[in-house]
Amino acid sequence: MLRITGGVARGKTLKVPRCTDIRPTSARLREALFNILQVEGKNFLDVFAGAGGVGIEALSRGASKVTFIENHPLALKALRENLELTGFTGQAEIIKQDALRAGQRLLERGYRFDIIFLDPPYEKGLAEKALSIFAGLLSYDGWLILESRVREAPPAISTAVLVDERRYGDSALRFYRKLAEEGKVE
Repeated sequence: MLRITGGVARGKTLKVPRCTDIRPTSARLREALFNILQVEGKNFLDVFAGAGGVGIEALSRGASKVTFIENHPLALKALRENLELTGFTGQAEIIKQDALRAGQRLLERGYRFDIIFLDPPYEKGLAEKALSIFAGLLSYDGWLILESRVREAPPAISTAVLVDERRYGDSALRFYRKLAEEGKVE
């Protein structure tokens, strides 16, 4: 069961498909994430969105818009139903495409986001590739957050720097900031 932990939709239960390919971010991790970040009025990108728990939590807590990237058919069905259930359909955009291809497309179109949340499948080698692409979509003073297993080494990329890491059981939230051209954090 996936329940919204804060904001205007607090307590609403979201649908999660029953399949092994989808691993929703736990309530504990979502609550910790949104206790750290201020999302009110921000443009949020939820990559590998699954049923949409993180992005919908951001909308519930005041994000102005959330773009969801997901390509799993069951997850997309649940995501659409969850947006309807919470009344956030008008503040959401869903991109049904492979995450890395979608990121490239967004880069080509000049998109920028204040907060980007990446939750790639654990231990599949996608974290570093995804970070490299999506760091280019960060707006000035933006945050890129990677959820991964604690035992996975945090990826290092040339366009962003790891500035914080929080561990919750077997999972970690890694917080990156975009590097300015001179190698300083923006």
